[in-house]
Amino acid sequence: MKRLFWLLLSIPVLFSCAREAVFADYVDTSIGVLDDRASNCVIGPQLPYGSINPSPQTMNGSMDGYHPDYPIRGFGQLHVSGTGWSSYGHFLISPMIGLETGLTDHDSKHSADINRPYLYKTHLDRYGIDVEIAPSHYSVIYRFTFPESEESVLLFDAAHSVVGDIAKEMTGARAVENTVEVDPETNTVKMKLCFSGGWPGDEYYLYCLCRFDTKAQEVGVWEGDNIYPGLLHIEKNAEGVHRGAYCRFDTRKDSQIHLKVVLSFTGFEKAEELMMQEIPGFNFDKVVRQGIKAWDDKLSSVKIESLSDSDRTIFYSALYRVFTLARDRSLDNSKWESDKPFWDDNYAFWDTFRTAYPLITILDEKAMSDNINAMIDRQIHNGQVCDGFVAGIDRLGDQGGNDVDHVIADAFLKGVKGVDWHEAYKIVKHNADMKRIGQLTWRERQDSTAGGYMYKKQGWIPNGVMSTSQSLEFSYNDYSAALMAKALGYEEDYLKYEKRSHEWINLWNPDLENRGYKGFMDARNMDGSFEFIQADKVGGSWNSPFYEGSSWTYSYYVPHDFERIIDLMGGKEAFTERLEYGFRNRLVKYDNEPGFLAPWAFVHAGRPDLASYWVHDTMDKGFDLKGYPGNEDTGSMGSWYVFCYLGFFPNAGQDLYYLSAPRCKSAEIRLADGKTLRIKANAGKGRVFIKSLKINGKEWKSPFITHSVLSEGGLWEFELSE
Repeated sequence: MKRLFWLLLSIPVLFSCAREAVFADYVDTSIGVLDDRASNCVIGPQLPYGSINPSPQTMNGSMDGYHPDYPIRGFGQLHVSGTGWSSYGHFLISPMIGLETGLTDHDSKHSADINRPYLYKTHLDRYGIDVEIAPSHYSVIYRFTFPESEESVLLFDAAHSVVGDIAKEMTGARAVENTVEVDPETNTVKMKLCFSGGWPGDEYYLYCLCRFDTKAQEVGVWEGDNIYPGLLHIEKNAEGVHRGAYCRFDTRKDSQIHLKVVLSFTGFEKAEELMMQEIPGFNFDKVVRQGIKAWDDKLSSVKIESLSDSDRTIFYSALYRVFTLARDRSLDNSKWESDKPFWDDNYAFWDTFRTAYPLITILDEKAMSDNINAMIDRQIHNGQVCDGFVAGIDRLGDQGGNDVDHVIADAFLKGVKGVDWHEAYKIVKHNADMKRIGQLTWRERQDSTAGGYMYKKQGWIPNGVMSTSQSLEFSYNDYSAALMAKALGYEEDYLKYEKRSHEWINLWNPDLENRGYKGFMDARNMDGSFEFIQADKVGGSWNSPFYEGSSWTYSYYVPHDFERIIDLMGGKEAFTERLEYGFRNRLVKYDNEPGFLAPWAFVHAGRPDLASYWVHDTMDKGFDLKGYPGNEDTGSMGSWYVFCYLGFFPNAGQDLYYLSAPRCKSAEIRLADGKTLRIKANAGKGRVFIKSLKINGKEWKSPFITHSVLSEGGLWEFELSE
């Protein structure tokens, strides 16, 4: 606690007197940034579900735009966190002494960083400038503390992006159109950008309005190496050339300049409205205090007694990522007129349906219902709800199945209030009847003889890109759809989807051998013959029958049919031995979404002790103060950890949780309707097995629990053993 106390005292804007640490101060946003495992988390601050996410950018910054070992180039205003393919990173703002417009010419080493969800602070060593950033929901305020100089400059880059400028491995990105305008009378800079590239895969417009509180000695615009003092706007577009504005100030030692920035997908008028609504003045400290309160309100939904300070930091930093998984842009819907919620940057339901949305269902039911109501509105206006939705654009390429079905069915089965579930079911039915196609060409999608309708006809897609993994995911999509259809009274749909959900068995090749084991999921050719793939070969992205996994991992991906796969593998004992071999030899991998549920397969084989053992092994080896086992994926990996830490885990799309040994001594979870779930355990090093469990004083014998029991709250008392 002493270390944390002195760290908090180092934030001068917050402490005119001592105060107790708040939940937001348990979060370290550098976790997921410092590792070399491609966690790709954004280090900059953001409010819960906030529309804006400013963050420093550096060379070799990869998908999040930032690498801690390189000098800071400037601060972009919007990022996506934890992903394997990036977007955004626009409107770079760079404070400096002297005017340098070259992309790499104003890089500065930095020190004395503070990384909190409501505040980022750093010192630019090259210039002696302190930079502080505090976000609101749609807008952000900067506080720059300059040294004495007549050449103190704020540089604005209207063409910048993470895609292409920072993450060089991403190609094909371009600024299609951008304009810059400076108004020295109102201390305002306006930048407009039309960008193509990144995950959305289509063009989008973004507007940036900046306003500072100090009169500039000189303003101008620039393009490439050309500087135009006194020129107040620039509109021409030279492909690949950066352009923007600059403002020069005469500063004394420790002079502070405040800058407000707001982004809008709608236009400058909306940007002005949002700025005046959120940050009407230039009170930096007030924005910080509001950010602390916003994060405390969210993070205090789970109060834990941890085994160590580092455990607590890892836990709350993981929980923080969950509340940034999608962005509430209800006041900035540029796509259609509506009074319904508008949630954007759902990067991929393939990532988030498994753990992130089920956790939001428990901790923030209102946000969950708003998300689903936004999906209903998207279906009405767009005619579909795709796996990805970024910058208001449906991304047509799915990584897996039609996984919004699981998000909707999971929330429905768990009784989320505030949704017209018959309207929500229309999305699920549309996907079940009109989609379930897979990664096929346009011709194949239209031609039933070329495989476009093969899944719905026979339950599997012929050998091709992602053919087996998507067939397996479609099977589970159909099961979730069936459960929802049955509960809503759509009996004909239920029978059709339930039958189809078990056709995955056609991809089981009993003769495929690997590592001394026989029987695996395989690719199957158009004529029905098996391909006999190499079962331990990990398929990459978009280039094999298995997406980001091997047959070893996907052979356990039957969330609704574990009993059947256990029989196919020779019974419970053989299944258990084989799965343990898979974990010990890193053949079944937990560091990506297809393997998230794999440890819990032991439960279905009668070995919940092994599920608990491997879950704790995963937490110990994959999660630390540097990062996560792999891409954090917008709250997916963080929510995996939170569930496991608390001792229960969802089989998303069903009303089912698995139980395992909690890692905390106690937890208090704020549920809907004012109820509270309290967890107590004699947690300690090596105590990874459940010896006994009492729920509200009564012995609980099952390794499963339903949401109806969880949502009632009360007291869960675990006795753990080594």
